[in-house]
This record gives sequence, structure tokens and C-alpha cells, in this order.
Amino acid sequence: MTSQQSKLIFSNRRLENVSPDALIKSFWVSSALALIMTLPPLGIFLAFHYNDGNILAGAVIGFGLHFVLLALSERISNALSRLFDD
Repeated sequence: MTSQQSKLIFSNRRLENVSPDALIKSFWVSSALALIMTLPPLGIFLAFHYNDGNILAGAVIGFGLHFVLLALSERISNALSRLFDD
């Protein structure tokens, strides 16, 4: 029985070869994605906590929404990338 080992391959592309436009676009896309993935679940969690006093229901629904957004993060990232294109 043989086992295959996977190799970690680093790109030869250096940071100085990346254009400033690409860096700025990636900063805005990643920041917007982080806000989209954290603020709605946090809002739902706090709304349940302050309105009902039920922290468990808020945590379950907030975490559930967070993981649904995490599953859809590739589609959201692609949509944000198209939004920030020139």
C-alpha cells in the first residue's frame, strides 16, 4: 500500500508584480465580504437577546445564518468582484 504525499507549491509571482488596482480591489472585496458575513448574524443575535432575552435562540439562528453565508461566500465574493470591476 503506497501513500501519496502532496507537495505545497508556492507561486513565483511576487508582491511587486501585483498591480495597485488589484490590491485595492481585493481589499475592498474582502472587507465587504467580512461585513456581509458578520453583521447580519450579529444583528440577529443581539435582536433576540434584547427583545426576548433568549440568548440560546439568538446564538443558534445567528450561527446558522453565518454558516449559510459562509457556504455562499464564493458566490458573494464573485458578485462583489464584478461590482468593483472597472
